[in-house]
Amino acid sequence: MNTGAAIEAAPQEDGRSRILAAALEVFSTSGFEGASLRQIADRAGVMHQLVVYHFKTKEGLWRAVITSILDDNIARLPAWRTRLEAVSPAQALRTVVREFVLFTSRRPEFHRIATFEGRADNDRIRWLLQTYTRPYFEFSTSLIRAAQTAGAARPGDPGRLHYAVIGLVTTSFVFAHEYRAMTGLEPFDPAEIERIAALTFDFLAIP
Repeated sequence: MNTGAAIEAAPQEDGRSRILAAALEVFSTSGFEGASLRQIADRAGVMHQLVVYHFKTKEGLWRAVITSILDDNIARLPAWRTRLEAVSPAQALRTVVREFVLFTSRRPEFHRIATFEGRADNDRIRWLLQTYTRPYFEFSTSLIRAAQTAGAARPGDPGRLHYAVIGLVTTSFVFAHEYRAMTGLEPFDPAEIERIAALTFDFLAIP
């Protein structure tokens, strides 16, 4: 066993993880254009050179942040499809909507980043749409369409309903400070998360 190599690899992985965590925070508050590798390095408590060593460029780091958030979710879609074939269309849609609510409560930073990027057409947003957004969109709209066919979801264009659900779910988490100040509710409280999920079920008219 090469223990020396293992010991050397551990700090590098720790540094990489700290860089990703810092970059997630910076990109979600400043956007891609407002962020710099030096700012992210300072936030992570590492040398600027280490950021360049791991990620090469700011766009490489940005893509790594998105990948760290979404890769596992997209990889799980085939298994999700197989699992959901065993339940009713209404239950399938309800399950996936609730998972989306839980994901958003855990990763509001992703939606903040997507809000920054969605304002203009660029290579980053095209990569995000093709790699992650489109597969989930097709999965979500297929579930909405199946539930509609079974009479278990409100009528309407599935794509429009998909984006209406995103708006309904993400607002309380992405704008948590405003939501908290105006409503007196804590969006990240487990009970409030379940209420947001229930509100979304009601919106979609899922029985």
